Amino acid sequence: MQTITIKSVLERDPDDWLQAFQDSPKSRAYYEETAQQVSFSRIAVRVLGAPIEEDDYFNSLFTLSQKPNIHILNEELNKHIEQKDFQALQNILAQHQQTPKGLSINRLVAMMSGYQLIPKHDDADMNRHLQLATIRVVERFQEQQSLGLLANDFRRFLIDMVKWLKNHWIEWTKSMKPTDDFPKVVWYGETTISQRYFLLLLMELGCDVLIFHPAKVDEFAEIDSTDAFSITHSYASQTTLQPFPDKMRDRQATVGYRSSQHFEQLMHDQQSGVFKPWQFKDCLPRSLTLRMTYDDIFIYANEKAMVRPKFEVIKDEVIIPVIFAKISGVSSRREEYWHYMHQLITSQQTVFVQEFPFVTTSRANYHFHYKHCLVNGELSVERIVQSDWWQYGDLTLELQHAIAHTIKTSCEQPMLKQQPNEPLYDLQLFLFKQLTMIPQEILRLLQSFDYSQEVPKLVLYQAPQQPALSREDIVLLAFLNRFGIDIVLYNPTGKLDLEKYLQEDTFDVHRLEHMLFDLQYEEPKQQKNKPDKMIKKLFNRFF
Repeated sequence: MQTITIKSVLERDPDDWLQAFQDSPKSRAYYEETAQQVSFSRIAVRVLGAPIEEDDYFNSLFTLSQKPNIHILNEELNKHIEQKDFQALQNILAQHQQTPKGLSINRLVAMMSGYQLIPKHDDADMNRHLQLATIRVVERFQEQQSLGLLANDFRRFLIDMVKWLKNHWIEWTKSMKPTDDFPKVVWYGETTISQRYFLLLLMELGCDVLIFHPAKVDEFAEIDSTDAFSITHSYASQTTLQPFPDKMRDRQATVGYRSSQHFEQLMHDQQSGVFKPWQFKDCLPRSLTLRMTYDDIFIYANEKAMVRPKFEVIKDEVIIPVIFAKISGVSSRREEYWHYMHQLITSQQTVFVQEFPFVTTSRANYHFHYKHCLVNGELSVERIVQSDWWQYGDLTLELQHAIAHTIKTSCEQPMLKQQPNEPLYDLQLFLFKQLTMIPQEILRLLQSFDYSQEVPKLVLYQAPQQPALSREDIVLLAFLNRFGIDIVLYNPTGKLDLEKYLQEDTFDVHRLEHMLFDLQYEEPKQQKNKPDKMIKKLFNRFF
């Protein structure tokens, strides 16, 4: 009997992806059926965000759920596994772990077939197609994990693949033939690693798949960063992740409401340069340290983030140009020196520090907490936020994720130098521990930070009689620099502090004319009302 090959090709530019998803592949532009091969185009779209009229968005999701040939997988996912299948998987995984480099993928899939862990169709061509697709997805997992098939997540991946192939794929396709329409699948909301790979397997098999996330969280991109298996459709607007709709919404947007929403979108589009308050609260902050002169500091310190050079929004990240400078020594123009400093510290969004060390330290061992937050050798933002030691749970969810993401970046790409005989892991553990204890006044600074608007500042004055900044202090400075906060350190003695701990070229040093060892901080002088200001007040009062 002649073998039939099943070949599906991703449709990269459908005119109407939602309608094309609902259509039969036989009615699409590309469909060929010969004695040797069945070829057809498939639809796979990551739908990010939501349209202005979000009622229409949720109503369309509900409408899809009412169609008998469409599976809302996130709602019907069956996590049951037979005990005999689980035991067989344990045996395979035990042999895999005992083999020095692990079992080969072909050997692994062959053993799974022998234990009847890969479900069988009535059609031999469908069986062969399923085995080849499974091999390709296992190969993809191996390529993308630093430890390959010996990664910690491989056990969960394999168990879930078997579980869902038996609970879903074979139930949908038991009597299916290669010339029949393949299943159509919708996923709404967040995904685990296993769920992403199962959706990938469904795509490889030839299923039409739509992945919706109204808050523009594109988790599937982690395994499909080059859009090799799916394309994206991104709405200009977004909304919070809500439960999957269980009924139609009755509200109807008025013409005036639609017009105002459309105007709001045009006015506050990311490319317009006009941003409404808290427009980017769902984005992650990423700093870009500006290289500048001493005079530039006091020019750009007064500028909002959105008008500073190189400010931009890239997908879900806001690039915030920031100041990170040390002013070493004192200017010969003493009055100007204090005037500029007072300008910086009079802003409402400024924390001024004169006593050191200014952060607490702990001797507690965070090894267990750090290890718990690792997934495939990388810190997991989700695990950090969900940990029982997490003390920032009262903050908004968006800010919690921004802090956790910056902690992850700070640990994985340290700005601090390693001390002599200090392994990289010990440095990362030290950074991790310190950033679980951010002072309250700094947290309030972060809470008030609207990424496109005024940039909060940390100004430090290192008086000669004060102890030097501790390494723990500098961990916090590095974190705040990464988060997008302006930092200016005044050190009239010119002694080393940041230089001892931070990587070169991560901050500017501006050396002024004099090094002084007895200069105390000078409070701002009370300004008298000038005649012209008094005249203006009188004028405003009467007119």
